[in-house]
Amino acid sequence: MVLKLIGLDLKKILDKNALLMGFFGLVFTYLSSLSLEKDTSLSRFMGTEGLALIFLIFAIEFSKGSLQDDKIRKKIEFFLANGVGIKFLVIKYFGVIYLASLLTLLPSLIFFAFKTKIGVLEIFNFLLTAGLYTNFLILKILNTENMNKMAGIQNKIILLGALILVISTNIYIFTSVIELYLISKFLILIVINIFMVLRTNKERIGVTYF
Repeated sequence: MVLKLIGLDLKKILDKNALLMGFFGLVFTYLSSLSLEKDTSLSRFMGTEGLALIFLIFAIEFSKGSLQDDKIRKKIEFFLANGVGIKFLVIKYFGVIYLASLLTLLPSLIFFAFKTKIGVLEIFNFLLTAGLYTNFLILKILNTENMNKMAGIQNKIILLGALILVISTNIYIFTSVIELYLISKFLILIVINIFMVLRTNKERIGVTYF
């Protein structure tokens, strides 16, 4: 059932706007790749971090036509009233938003992979970072009561992503240890996701106004 719902939502949100987003993402990736130093681990990681931030922006945009729209139209409340669990909702919207963003950004990822010859570690870094961003975004929207505040919340989420990147990058600058850079970033993302999970309950999700 969840796969069918994910498929229906993907058909709805992967429209001409998604093609335009993918094009601009590719242009931005090309321009940013020109300034990267070749054959250095940090430059490849910075490139994938930039792609992860673009992914986050795409995820926010796709959430408008799926999760945000369903929450405004009280569809989430309907699901909860009919016995659907929070885990089901998170899996459904994670599948929709993550896959839509990944498919839209795929040309940029392929271009960057060939341009910089990124390895398995860089790809894993991107996929896990994007997944943690997506999960946090979904939980944040589900816990938002006043949907009029979503524009401001979206900007704060993007700033949060940039702040996490700055903090983890500075750790690398001072230590020159890639592992510490990755651990610090993932630790921050995991902690904020756990914080959102602990705050999430049906009562908070079910209250929506705008």
